[in-house]
Amino acid sequence: MHSAVQCHSRRVFATRIPLLALVLAALCLCGQAFAQSGALTAPADLDLLTRSAATIIRGHVVSAVVEPHPQFSNLQTVVVTISVAKVLKGESPHLFTFRQFIWDARDVTTAGGYRKSSELLLFLNPNSSYGLTSPVGLEQGLFRVTRDTKGNAAAINGRGNAGLFNQLQSKASSYGATLPPRAQSMIAKSSGPAELDALEETISALVGAQR
Repeated sequence: MHSAVQCHSRRVFATRIPLLALVLAALCLCGQAFAQSGALTAPADLDLLTRSAATIIRGHVVSAVVEPHPQFSNLQTVVVTISVAKVLKGESPHLFTFRQFIWDARDVTTAGGYRKSSELLLFLNPNSSYGLTSPVGLEQGLFRVTRDTKGNAAAINGRGNAGLFNQLQSKASSYGATLPPRAQSMIAKSSGPAELDALEETISALVGAQR
């Protein structure tokens, strides 16, 4: 009887190890902290976002489907497909699909906040061995793009771009990046929407110098 209990305990433990590893891998993707109510993360400025991202793309959400992880059915994920309009770092097909762990059960009903047809600028971490990724710094690496009636576009992340351009000029200069002229007024702001063209030009300058 004792041996049977031990064998059962080993089997339970063995099945929990990969599950724990998956959760830890998901935690590593967001940069730090813990997975509760959206997972708190450390501040990430544009320099860090650009350095950490494996892929930076802009496009529209084609679909966002909540489904269990294929290996761990008790973990919910959202599978997001983006119609890519622009690639700023890495490589991407026209339709880019990624799977993200859903931290908060309340996000299941909203597909993690990914709304069909919304235009996004995404800084995505590399895929983990479990096929998961997420925006760098979670809400900090996800920018919603808005356009006014004249077609002028702006981008803002989940923290209102607070601290996004913190010491960016000095950081860029430290590795030889030259920021575009139109970036100067943008980076002077401590928060608020950023002009999309200026932001993308700045990202391209950082990516080019960081290689």
